[in-house]
This record gives sequence, structure tokens and C-alpha cells, in this order.
Amino acid sequence: MNNIKFPKKLGQKELENFFKKKGLTEIIRLSKSPEMKVNEMIISNPYKPELEDLYRLYQFIILNKRTTILEFGSGWSSLIFSLALNELKNKYNNQIKKLRRNNPFELFILENERKFLNITKNRIKKFYNKKKLSYKIHYNFSEIKMTTYNGKFATEYKSLPLCSPDFIYLDGP
Repeated sequence: MNNIKFPKKLGQKELENFFKKKGLTEIIRLSKSPEMKVNEMIISNPYKPELEDLYRLYQFIILNKRTTILEFGSGWSSLIFSLALNELKNKYNNQIKKLRRNNPFELFILENERKFLNITKNRIKKFYNKKKLSYKIHYNFSEIKMTTYNGKFATEYKSLPLCSPDFIYLDGP
């Protein structure tokens, strides 16, 4: 069995250089914007990007060669996941055909807020149109409901996309 690989930590300059090379200078600029109050973030604005977290997510996907991602919630991480999957597809597309995989190099986003799903969709579309790259992303909206699990309160999505991910990410407050 393979061990899980973790990315090394980078300093601020190295992080900024990484995102510049990916054509994501906007992320660097937005990461330096002033902090918002918690209520403002949740109600009206997406979270600002955190370079260290986004770099770690990108590298985690690359180092561990993840091929299908299911993301609960959406945001800057959605763009980063799509870039990592795109890079892996360019590198391993021929080899993956030998595996029994239904959705290789695809990202499934499940969001319960239409506003944030649209922000993510437009952000990704804008980036990829600029770069003239292709991508395979499934945007899914689902309402959530409060329920109990083992006697504790929990939230449950009413519908889930049909996929077999090898990486699941919970993105949300």
C-alpha cells in the first residue's frame, strides 16, 4: 500500500512565485486584502484566498495523483483542484486508460448556495478562457437539511452527484 505524500512548506515569496507561474496573480492580490468580519464573509462575500492552503491542496493532488475530486462547497479551491487535475491529465492521460475509472480527471462540485456556485463557475470560466485550456467540471446544486446522526445534529445534502472520487474535500465554514 502506498503512503500518503504531504507537500513541503514554502515561504511567502515561494508561494507567490508558485501562483505567478500558474497565472494566478489575482489570488496573490486578493490574499493580501484586509480581513472581513465573519458575518460579512458568510452572508455576502466569499472568503479571501489563503495561499498556503491553496498550494497545499494543489500539491496534495499532484503528489498523490488523485484523479477524481468531489468537493462539498466551492471557492478558490475549486479553481486550484481543476488546475491540478488538468496537469495530471496532461501527464497521465494515456496511463489512466488502463485503470477502471469512470470519471478520470474530473471535478464534482456540490454547493448549497447558488450565489457561491455561480461565483466559482464564472471565476473558473474566466481563467480557462484566458488560458485557452479545457476542463471537466460538474457543477451541482443541492439543498441541505438538518438531521440527526447518532443523536447529534448534522446537515445532509438532498442529492449527491454520481461519481467515484478518490479525493473528497469539505470546503466551507
